[in-house]
Amino acid sequence: MSNENQSVAHIEKTLDDVATAMRRLADGTYRRCVSCGAEIARDVLEANPLYTSCAAHPQMGEA
Repeated sequence: MSNENQSVAHIEKTLDDVATAMRRLADGTYRRCVSCGAEIARDVLEANPLYTSCAAHPQMGEA
C-alpha cells in the first residue's frame, strides 16, 4: 500500500472512531468498555478520547 493510501486509510479510520465516540456519547455508553461495560479511567480517555476498552481489555493493536 502506498504512503498516500495508508494516510487515507488512517484518516478514514480516525473519522470512523470519532463517529463511534459521538454515538457512544449520545447513547450514554462513552467511558464504558465495549467488552465488559467497566468504566474506562479518565486519564486513559484524556490521553486518547477515542479509546473504547478498559485496562483488562486492551485495544486492538495495543498490548
